[in-house]
Amino acid sequence: MSAVSLKDRLSGFLYLAETRYGPLTYARLNPGESNSGKLVSLVRFWARKTAEETGAQLVLADGPPGIGCPAIASITGVNLALLVAEPTASGLHDLRRALNLVRHFKGVKPFVAVNMWDINPEVSGEILAFCEREGLTVAGKIPFDRVVAEASANRRPVVEFAPESRVSREIGRVWRILEEFLGG
Repeated sequence: MSAVSLKDRLSGFLYLAETRYGPLTYARLNPGESNSGKLVSLVRFWARKTAEETGAQLVLADGPPGIGCPAIASITGVNLALLVAEPTASGLHDLRRALNLVRHFKGVKPFVAVNMWDINPEVSGEILAFCEREGLTVAGKIPFDRVVAEASANRRPVVEFAPESRVSREIGRVWRILEEFLGG
């Protein structure tokens, strides 16, 4: 008789969906479960497989905050990483840590966007100065705008809900910078 036994257990769910924008692969980790890095890797596998099957030229991955296993799994094998910093007490510190993680992976071009940059211009200035010192491309400074909450409440992307808003225009600018880097 063994004192330890291993048993498979369900830790989350993988979903393959079709949206009006194209295929979407995502997962939900059950509360209290571990192996989120493995789940991210599984999502990435199916996203790439779907892209190959559909002829998609681009796979977008929305990675988690932080520098743990899920973030590492999200960055593996990518061409670029958009690091989103917020002008808070921990924002610059978090950006430094995320940048160190990205730089660990060769061939990944880091870009930075400062989200809600205008809520704390002083800290935003520190973030921008850091980016300049580090030679980072700042893809955008996204302003705070209550229309983001309205769009979310209406379950629509802000760029569709309020396409002429300042925030939508800046998100579009960020997209164009990233798209140019990718050759598109």
